[in-house]
Amino acid sequence: MTPPRPDRSAFTDDELVRLVCGGETDAFAEIVRRTRRSAYLLARRITRNHEDADDVVQESYVKAFRALDRFDSGAAIAPWLLTIVARTALSSLRSTKRRAASSLDDPGPDGGVSLAERTADPGSDPEAVDRRLEVERAFGRLSEEHRAILAMRVDGDLSYASIAEALGIPIGTVMSRLARARESLVEQMGKFRKVL
Repeated sequence: MTPPRPDRSAFTDDELVRLVCGGETDAFAEIVRRTRRSAYLLARRITRNHEDADDVVQESYVKAFRALDRFDSGAAIAPWLLTIVARTALSSLRSTKRRAASSLDDPGPDGGVSLAERTADPGSDPEAVDRRLEVERAFGRLSEEHRAILAMRVDGDLSYASIAEALGIPIGTVMSRLARARESLVEQMGKFRKVL
């Protein structure tokens, strides 16, 4: 009979990393549990494709597992992992020319619920649903660079320093690219409103 796995939900990131590096590889499952949603959302936002996002997340966890011995103890694991996800997603985009546009009907995380299904709650404020869909459409029209940097900052909640490290650029460049990406998003939303 196999002994039950210990509950590691109360462990700190450092404790989990020490356990994994010490040979208790099943402790990595808790790291995955803590970060999988934000990792998927970031990958999906950058790749704009469910299947590619799944591949990026899986590859990112493999990379993180292999590099765990180089993790800076004392730091939070989520920003470190999300940096790996962002780099992997950007690399995936660069290596593949063909990218299908994200559809509102594409399945999403947590059971394959599409964006349209997530935002079409009849109890929701219709104006809030419309605004959310408008932002999603405008976001989909942004350049790859703008989508990626906004996704890292907004969805990944990464610091300017983490984004700079992930992209290999100075922090000042991150700030200016984010400003241009935000301006572009507002511009795209304005174009969408004119069509309506």
